[in-house]
Amino acid sequence: MSWIPSAVAVWEKISSSSKILTWLYSRPYRGVLENEITLAGLHKNDIILNIGCGAVPFTALYLATLVGAKVYAVDIDPMAVRLAGKCVEKAGLSHRIKVIEKDGAKTFDFPFTASVIALQAAPKRLILDAVKKAALPGARFIFRLPSSPYKDHYESLSTDLPPRAISPQPMRTFDRSVLYVNA
Repeated sequence: MSWIPSAVAVWEKISSSSKILTWLYSRPYRGVLENEITLAGLHKNDIILNIGCGAVPFTALYLATLVGAKVYAVDIDPMAVRLAGKCVEKAGLSHRIKVIEKDGAKTFDFPFTASVIALQAAPKRLILDAVKKAALPGARFIFRLPSSPYKDHYESLSTDLPPRAISPQPMRTFDRSVLYVNA
């Protein structure tokens, strides 16, 4: 891939210790999450798996507050998980968000009705396979896919499955979120 995902991960770790930096970093994502909530019809009874939560788990935080859902925030980086846990505690959302250190391409041992897979999460095809195996029937999977200028920096999703729906996104690094539904 490239240096961009690593630089973003470092910035997230720095930002996670400051309420102001966390807010500034996550602010542009509110619109993204609002689009994704509509795209997948997410609601408070959903159990949502967020793969690639990072040190600032803004997706999990927004899902827990905007939707009121229970969220499992997963990341493979132990330091990111530790810092994400602190962010969740500071936000007072430990009752809705559980932060877990785990490889998103491995099997999950808890049920979920939806998942949101971060742009930096990889390998996306193996992640799709893992969530399809563990998810409840009818579960919705949202993948954030790189915009054209960033296709060499972030992995796209290679699959023969056509997405159920696509939502344009106002971000530079990813210009769309795609929805798949578990059979």
